[in-house]
Amino acid sequence: MRTESVKITYSRWLFYTHLSIIVAVCARYVASVTTGPAVHTLGTLSSLCLILVASYHIVFFVSLNYRPVWFEPTVVFHSPFAWAAIWLLVFHGEDRRMADAADDGADMVAVHPLRRFVDRRVGPVVLLAMHVFVWYMRRTVIGVTVFERKSRASLLSYRCYRVYTALAAPLIVIAWKLYPYAAVGWWHASSSSSPSFSRGRIDTAGLFHDMPVDRVAIGRARLLATMAVSGATHMLWYSFISYAYQVVVWKDYMREGVVIWVVGDVTVCTKLH
Repeated sequence: MRTESVKITYSRWLFYTHLSIIVAVCARYVASVTTGPAVHTLGTLSSLCLILVASYHIVFFVSLNYRPVWFEPTVVFHSPFAWAAIWLLVFHGEDRRMADAADDGADMVAVHPLRRFVDRRVGPVVLLAMHVFVWYMRRTVIGVTVFERKSRASLLSYRCYRVYTALAAPLIVIAWKLYPYAAVGWWHASSSSSPSFSRGRIDTAGLFHDMPVDRVAIGRARLLATMAVSGATHMLWYSFISYAYQVVVWKDYMREGVVIWVVGDVTVCTKLH
């Protein structure tokens, strides 16, 4: 049976809608790093998560419109980290952001009006909704890409990918925890001053203004919940949108092709364009 063709490229309204989402996410990121010294704000949990989400949407948008060969790596390897970052913001972002600011010094607590405006309108739940919207609208091309990747992968590789997806959240948290050390190490390597450690805090010639090393702890139960929710939903969604496909033939990669998929006892052929 043959169905109507499916558009996998961007229509005009979707092009500008996704572009608006990218602008909103980037504005949220810029707002998150303008509340104090960059050495502090670049390493907060919310900033690390937002840069993962923003970079995912930018590369997703550019690859699907202009650089098709970038699309598969983005969907396969970048997506789990962007999805985990959003759930870290949902579970930890709002309270962690202000706690980080309080720990980093009194000047950080005063929130810029632009930051307050963006935070109110582009909070974690809104970020989640925008991400799900893009996932849903581009589900066919994502599903076909995931199917092609799975068809080339071994069973061991597929199982390792599931572990990779589940570990995205703790890897982001590890990067957040190690950021103060990396920042001080970079400064020490590029200057003649030496860092000093006192009561679990770092100071390098006053540059880091007593940046806290361990900052605010994230509870194990909440981190495990984030791993479970982000990892499970990501794997279930990818399995759901790719399980029915059997064959994909491209006339022009990511621009025009034919996909064959099976639902029950019915075999369906769909043109992609």
